[in-house]
Amino acid sequence: MDKWGLAMKLQFGNRRGGSKLLALGALGLASLALAACGSSGSSSATPITGGVVTYAYAANNFKWILPLPNEVSWTQYQQAVEYSLWNPLYAAGNGADPVVNEGLSLAYPPTFSQNNSVVTIKLKPGRTWSDGTPVTTKDIQFFFQIYDANKTDVASYVPGDFPDNISSIDYVSPTKFVIHLTGSYSQQWVLDNELTSIIPLPQQAWDRTSPNGADGTAANTPAGAKAVFAFLSKQSGSLSTYATNPLWKVVDGAWTLTNYDPTTSRVVLTANAHYDGPDKPKIHQVVIQSYASDTAEVDALRNGQLDYGFLPYSDYEGLKGYFASKGYTVSPWIPSFVEWGELNYTGPYAALNKQLYIRQAMQHLINQKLYINTVLHGIGVQTYGPVPNAPGSPYVSPQEKTDPDPYSLTAARSLLTSHGWHAGANGVMVCTRPGTGTSNCGAGITQGQSLTESLLYVDSSPTLAAEVQSFQTTAKSVGIDITLNPQSETSVYSLGGVCPTAAPCNWGIKLFPNWLWNYGDTDVLPTGGQAFATGNYWAGGYSSRTANTLIAATHSDSGLSHLYAYQNYISRQVVALWFPTWATQISVVKNSLHGWQPQQAFGFPEWSNWYLN
Repeated sequence: MDKWGLAMKLQFGNRRGGSKLLALGALGLASLALAACGSSGSSSATPITGGVVTYAYAANNFKWILPLPNEVSWTQYQQAVEYSLWNPLYAAGNGADPVVNEGLSLAYPPTFSQNNSVVTIKLKPGRTWSDGTPVTTKDIQFFFQIYDANKTDVASYVPGDFPDNISSIDYVSPTKFVIHLTGSYSQQWVLDNELTSIIPLPQQAWDRTSPNGADGTAANTPAGAKAVFAFLSKQSGSLSTYATNPLWKVVDGAWTLTNYDPTTSRVVLTANAHYDGPDKPKIHQVVIQSYASDTAEVDALRNGQLDYGFLPYSDYEGLKGYFASKGYTVSPWIPSFVEWGELNYTGPYAALNKQLYIRQAMQHLINQKLYINTVLHGIGVQTYGPVPNAPGSPYVSPQEKTDPDPYSLTAARSLLTSHGWHAGANGVMVCTRPGTGTSNCGAGITQGQSLTESLLYVDSSPTLAAEVQSFQTTAKSVGIDITLNPQSETSVYSLGGVCPTAAPCNWGIKLFPNWLWNYGDTDVLPTGGQAFATGNYWAGGYSSRTANTLIAATHSDSGLSHLYAYQNYISRQVVALWFPTWATQISVVKNSLHGWQPQQAFGFPEWSNWYLN
């Protein structure tokens, strides 16, 4: 019997389950700053019950409904819809604060015992699925069965972390379960980054391997759980059935999906009449529009077709006054995200990217102040490491608030020439001193090898294109030849995997617009396990014993000192190329829409707080 097969106590059946550890410390209690409900701003306007709000999400590409992320669909766009249908056990983000929101969570704050190796969780009463079935620990157990049996197919999985650090779970009653961890952990990390990963799934409706098959027992074995996951994943891949598939009608969130266009990703969410949680929707429907281009979205705004849209950066200066005069509020949405260029440590550019001095030289060529003052129109935050450097952030270290590798052509060129690189016939640097000494080019770099990189980036944003073209030009001036490879967002996801599993892997740097890492999906506390620990999908194959040790310390010990040590190391190692972090979008909102401010810390619109007047 494996760790998910413990007998349940009391009369609650004999199901298999899985679990993970929690720990809450002094910082954890602070992070549990847990507001009563996710209120998102106030207004003196009298709410009108009902109505339809039309909303445009920047780069909306909703094409995955199963609330377990895969690598090609793990974005806040996906999860904003998923989490409105299926609530996480613990909700991430309380308005603009990057903390767990206790008021919106399905469970009471966890309690810890036995030196933070045992976590006891009690569900709040009264929550039901839309089919009338109570939300119970059976749904928690079902989640763990599915997750654990298929964890290598879930984008948020990092070996050694959730759920690997759970030795067993006792499902004590329909409303109480106890997680036994493999050791002692930080309470804050367990709450913020592990318990927020748990999504109760409707076991009574989803525990099956075919549309008409028997439900309720299929996931009791690992083989059965794999079959259930395969079935659910196949159904999630059938985009044309999102609005009609009975599976997706069983929800516990405030909304239900009632219409979906698989071509345009247009989503219609309707208030769930059976919802019995906090923050019941005030409006009747949210229509999430998607547009083929930013120009088309701006035209829709001009024509009054959107209640809540966005301005591209390229249109901000020219149109912000126009929309303000037409009865709109223009408000940049700056979340707790981090923008970086992911480096490839396992592909054809690995030998170059593994050299710290080359990474430092490239960082010296990123003119963050220029990018912010020009293409970002002053709306952006300079980024120097892996933790959001947003104003008021409780987690960014003092060191990461200053630029360790400021823009300098002289510094970049000096780093290269001091390690044996000299300009070739075409101006591109070539290695003239191969070897591993302190003044040599470095391991794996051969005599006469050119200093070339390939930059894979999303082609939908003129602003991102302007940044990478500036970076390319500056790099060329010191002898680094960067080839630009613009692709669709979907292609960048699929081409940008860890080599050699993702073919052809012919990239050295990967860049998305607006963000690379958006905290809040499964990480509230920015400790780095999802971002830079060995084995995770998003670090380009980066692996460092030192980084792993520092990350592990943030998991086991509360307090800021370990978090600072981790981020300072990653920052000074230039594990990724730090670019300025944008606003996730520059929102343009009709003044008749209320309750949308402040805009949520992790980029999730809080539709239930919105109302018309």
